[in-house]
Amino acid sequence: MNGLLSSLVSLFHANNKHQNHNQKSSAEDKFFSSVAGYGDLKKLLMKSFLSTEPIHVLLSGPPATSKTAFLIDMLNGLQDTFYVDASGTSGPGIIDRLFESKIRYLLIDEIDKLKKADQAVLLNVMETGILSETKLKGKTRQKKLWLSIYATSNNGEKLSSPLRSRFMELQLQEYDFREFAEISCHLLKKRYDMDVSLSEKIVDSVWNKMNSKNIRDVIKMGKLVSSSSDIDWLTDVQKKYGKGTVNGEQ
Repeated sequence: MNGLLSSLVSLFHANNKHQNHNQKSSAEDKFFSSVAGYGDLKKLLMKSFLSTEPIHVLLSGPPATSKTAFLIDMLNGLQDTFYVDASGTSGPGIIDRLFESKIRYLLIDEIDKLKKADQAVLLNVMETGILSETKLKGKTRQKKLWLSIYATSNNGEKLSSPLRSRFMELQLQEYDFREFAEISCHLLKKRYDMDVSLSEKIVDSVWNKMNSKNIRDVIKMGKLVSSSSDIDWLTDVQKKYGKGTVNGEQ
């Protein structure tokens, strides 16, 4: 067990042993610092990191439910990880990286965008723990892996049934307004040290005036405003020129 994971184990067990229900920041919240809420899901994922056998978890649900944020915190908090955006990669690319590097945690964002042939490669690894490839002229290579896969999907129906069945699938639900406001204000405070009144006004503008439930739109607005009048102005610009979201990337 590497040093970072050992520290994680100590923190997790100490938190469970001496947990104070009024405590604001648990071990899970410290690890998943980019994600507000989902306390029970965070605890499950922390336990999975400590499993003595590989375990595979699929986070499914509509956009803007913090699925990618979970993977990014895993990438930043765990060693021997490899993060893949499935919309811009291929099975051979994943295979080469697994052969060339020591990887314990494979993080795949939008796994449903992988082609069926590429999904089949992952299925074999998950079933046997063996990475195998046959190239031209009958050349083969194999590698025994201790690999856990954490993936996200907007639509689990696009995964092959055998592959999907190998995952512990967890469905993240779309936020209601209370959850949206809580998470948005948390992120605006964390990233921009924004005061409550401005945060709440951004939340109201995104949810009620822009008709968006996407927290990325909150973050995009947070990057550009420093006053209440800025929020009014940017909301008007968006309503006039935008397509439902503030242009730009998170």
